[in-house]
Amino acid sequence: MRRAVDETAWLLEQWARWSKFNTDNVGYPSSTPFARMAGSSVRSPVITDQEAARVDLAVSKLRARDEEMGEVVLLYYMAGENLSHVVRKMPALGRRKAGMLLNAGIAWIDGMLTLCN
Repeated sequence: MRRAVDETAWLLEQWARWSKFNTDNVGYPSSTPFARMAGSSVRSPVITDQEAARVDLAVSKLRARDEEMGEVVLLYYMAGENLSHVVRKMPALGRRKAGMLLNAGIAWIDGMLTLCN
């Protein structure tokens, strides 16, 4: 069964939320200490731990295979789907290349998730 790329983007969004709630288990950045004191503005993830772990593994494999593409995907979803944030963090890319790397990264992760089913 082939998954829609939109579903993969949704899974990545949920995975980012999951990773922010499970900072003890993953090595991705969480909110700042001030934001934690003010309360969480991140909605609860709608993903099981097993699904999130599969997405996390796929993102890790992407980062190992293509560091730049993996970093774009990571920054995009951890920043709440904000391409401007990615370009600010990686100015050498430019908006167009960052967008192309993001789309390619989502497609790569989609392929990995399909293979792992």
